Amino acid sequence: MMPMPLGLPFGWFPTAPEKRSHGLLMPGYGDGGDLGFFLKDLGYYVPIGDVAGLRLVGDIYTGGTWALRTTANYNVRYKGSGALNLSFQRRRVGFSGSGDLSIDKTFFVRWNHTRDPRARPNSRFSANVNFGSSNNFQTNLSSSQQEFLSNTFQSSVQWSHSLPRTPFSLAASARHTQNSTTGNVDVTVPSLTLNMNRSSVAKLLGLNPGQARLLDEVQLTASSRFEQTFTAPDSVISAGNWGAVEARNGMKHNVTANSSLRLGFVSITPSASYNEFWAFSTVDQRVEETEPGVFGVVSDTLSGFTSTRDWRVSANASTRFYGMFRLGANSRVPAIRHVLSPSIGLSYTPENTRTRELTLGDDVLTWNPFGLSRFLPGDIRSSGAANFSLSQNLEAKVRDAEGDLRKVKLIDNVVTSANYNFMADSIRLSEITTRAFTNLFNRVSVNLSATHNAYARDSSGQITNEFLASRGEGLARLTRANAALGTSFQGGNDAGWPWNARIDYTLNANRSFDPTAQADTTILRQSVNLRGGATLFEKWRVDVQSGYDLVQREFTPTTLNLVWDLHCWEFAANWVPFGARKSFYLRLNIKASMLRDLKLEARGADGQLIF
Repeated sequence: MMPMPLGLPFGWFPTAPEKRSHGLLMPGYGDGGDLGFFLKDLGYYVPIGDVAGLRLVGDIYTGGTWALRTTANYNVRYKGSGALNLSFQRRRVGFSGSGDLSIDKTFFVRWNHTRDPRARPNSRFSANVNFGSSNNFQTNLSSSQQEFLSNTFQSSVQWSHSLPRTPFSLAASARHTQNSTTGNVDVTVPSLTLNMNRSSVAKLLGLNPGQARLLDEVQLTASSRFEQTFTAPDSVISAGNWGAVEARNGMKHNVTANSSLRLGFVSITPSASYNEFWAFSTVDQRVEETEPGVFGVVSDTLSGFTSTRDWRVSANASTRFYGMFRLGANSRVPAIRHVLSPSIGLSYTPENTRTRELTLGDDVLTWNPFGLSRFLPGDIRSSGAANFSLSQNLEAKVRDAEGDLRKVKLIDNVVTSANYNFMADSIRLSEITTRAFTNLFNRVSVNLSATHNAYARDSSGQITNEFLASRGEGLARLTRANAALGTSFQGGNDAGWPWNARIDYTLNANRSFDPTAQADTTILRQSVNLRGGATLFEKWRVDVQSGYDLVQREFTPTTLNLVWDLHCWEFAANWVPFGARKSFYLRLNIKASMLRDLKLEARGADGQLIF
């Protein structure tokens, strides 16, 4: 301790430990148009110990519409954290006794959970559940713009465990997919998987590295998966008609082996894969006399174990060539380097026909006996194919103002690929695809793709087995092309008004045959998307997201957000100026988290708003 000539005053002010308390959540109010005036987000907060909190809120409209929502957030140290959200809404439009009265009830469940990695180092568990009424986001008055535009929501609960000091791991999951447009619900529960990570044959046999060099180079991966699925429209599930739910199950096993070796400057990578499918019920059909002199097809479901399998072998060879174009040592661009990476591969797949046929009179009926299995093995045509690809990039050495040389990529990558099936009866050459990517001036990202076909068409537009070159019509014709350009801007820091913007342009072109004109016609789709924001007067933040369809000549969904920092208070506004979600939302609230529920809110549409 250092002695001081003067005594310094000090004080000790004990502070009571912070306690989480329950309290009322203040609502917002406004005009809901046809639904009437409303009180929104009126509720109560209840702490649950030191690890969780529960919010109970509701909405009520003078027209008879109401909604309830609960949100429980929890965080257990060294265990995990997450949130559970439950919502129910009863939406009423119209009046009793009138022909236009409609009542719509929707519900939704959200659960997100992440287990702390320190809880069990060799295990992982996570959950992301989204389940409810198919029209929830379209009729729910609290859904966001992104939720409103979504027509699919999914759920996933996953657990995995790695076996220490082995390449094996176990995984179990449950999945759910729901389409709000079709109303179809697909549930997979359970999904069980045993995986073997990539490992050499020598290691699996317990051999030391170098003891068997050939086995060191052969790598194996394997998996076995069992799944049970249920499929039905959401109307069937809500009615509890479980007999109409379509159920499937099955198992699939896969083993893949590959290796690599070099012959001079050529790299060769052989590989082989094997698939096996297990089914526990199959479909059989037969012709039976249903009435005297009347024959029909009878379908039977046969219980019992059945299996089928297929395999494939391939080998790929690749190399790389460099070309240098020197433009002078004192030039601004002294040299340009061109890199070509050709690759050629051979593959063989034997034929495997699983479809069965049945003749009834002049009709030939076909079916797959594995049609009830979760993993449906289809027919495989024999294939002996050669695969070609050529990758290219272009780089330049550029001298800057100080005379230093730096490398600049002119074209990041251009890949052209195709394959030729020697065992096909006709149309042996596949479509030729080309993909390109570059970044112009390190500012503009460019993605391009094009697909060409080398075969001619007949008068009906069908592809024939005749090359265009044999008709003198060129080597190939364009079938479709896509282009995407995007760039970002930012600035204003020196002026005290920082801003940023992102602009993306997309173009899609599809070529289809017009029998009347006996020629291909082009269908174009192109649009421009914009998103960005700016800080004004140090306290204002404006963000906008919009776009324009250049073909339909209309704006894409547009939102404008404004946040005004009022020191202890904050004002926020959200405006959707047009479209199905045309609306606005205003909120004035205290910024402190403890007092965030002290707020004033107003919502409306078409200029309807009250305070």
